[in-house]
Amino acid sequence: MSELYEAQAEIPEAAPRPDVSLPAGAADDCAKAAEPEEPGAADPEKDDEERTSDLGDEPAEPGVPPEPGAGDALTDRAGPEAPGAATGEPLAPEGAPLLGDFLGRVRDAVSSRRGPSDQPADRYAMVDRPDFDEMAWPEEGVTLARYGNPLDRPDGQRIPLFDGTPAREQTKQGALNDCGIVSTMGAVAGHRPSAISECVREVGDGNYEVTLHQTKSTFDGDWRHYAPTGGVTVLTVTPELPVSTMSPERPLYAKSGEGDVAWPSVLEKAIAGVDQTWDDERNKPDEGYLRLDRGSFPNHRAELLTQLTGEPAYTEDFPTGYDLQGRSQDRQLLDTFRAKLSDGCPVLVGTVSLEPGQERLPKKLIEGHAYELTKVDDRGLLHLRNPHNARPPEPLTAGEFRNYIKNRYTTLESRDDQ
Repeated sequence: MSELYEAQAEIPEAAPRPDVSLPAGAADDCAKAAEPEEPGAADPEKDDEERTSDLGDEPAEPGVPPEPGAGDALTDRAGPEAPGAATGEPLAPEGAPLLGDFLGRVRDAVSSRRGPSDQPADRYAMVDRPDFDEMAWPEEGVTLARYGNPLDRPDGQRIPLFDGTPAREQTKQGALNDCGIVSTMGAVAGHRPSAISECVREVGDGNYEVTLHQTKSTFDGDWRHYAPTGGVTVLTVTPELPVSTMSPERPLYAKSGEGDVAWPSVLEKAIAGVDQTWDDERNKPDEGYLRLDRGSFPNHRAELLTQLTGEPAYTEDFPTGYDLQGRSQDRQLLDTFRAKLSDGCPVLVGTVSLEPGQERLPKKLIEGHAYELTKVDDRGLLHLRNPHNARPPEPLTAGEFRNYIKNRYTTLESRDDQ
């Protein structure tokens, strides 16, 4: 299946807003804004104060999503210096709001088909306060979110950047439609923890420094391939983060899922702010956290894998038919994923959108949502991790996986192939 064919977009869901109390007179206007912009599967097990998007990562409307260009970062529908513009990804981006800028995606797909510079140059930038949704109604005097200092404890101490080895369970998606970004961060922590600890560090002035590998992308049949250019983007990240006015002691977006560490929030902020290093040819309908809130495509996750690890990554369709060894498509799928996980390569996927009249997906899956594949067990069941760090899906058979997961996965190249 070609990347262009995969660009048939599907409608992603929008993230629910934090549950907060409003002053008199603002309730009617705010009630609508505080709910998901689009219908999504309800998640009764989520904490009211931690509700996040149930949307998927890939759009559901026909069109060609933006392609990633040379250099560092997500485009329209993904995070910053992580994934690049969506090029030929199927359906709607996981975690993205409804429809989106179709013409902008077409423009990106054309304008970003350029190669990187032959002489990669390191880039430097300060990431202070990337754009985000304040959920403000000035006429009512209401602002539901602002920048704060949730990494500072009441005792004056700062939450540590790391507490031992980085782990996937330390990542938790917040009130932002960036399930693909958080899933990728967690997957790298699970398989390449040293890449995370080497990527993010504290500097003496109270800020943080995040180093991302710049990438170049190529097509190879059904593959969308990313490789490091040799250049890096170094981002100085200030500690202020978006918070709810009702819960200023906690980050509003990515946070620590287990333990008490700062790296997930700091890394997400760096990804949100890297777009200031993009050149004028790269389309930015939104910037900062607003850009991440549009969701991501599989190729965005591939670019982010390369940016975080410095290793080649790619997207590929699921196998079809029998291969030359006589293996069925299901056997090929299971063997491929077992080999990838055994080699320490993250595997990222996204679920399909709901059919008309369908209330929710089975197996506790959230529609239009990005997941990390963490295990293929001895019975041939596939285990997925939810970036919400809660409500894990039930294990899937290969047939169920094909039915409920979009036909494209993202992974790193195996070390033997590099």
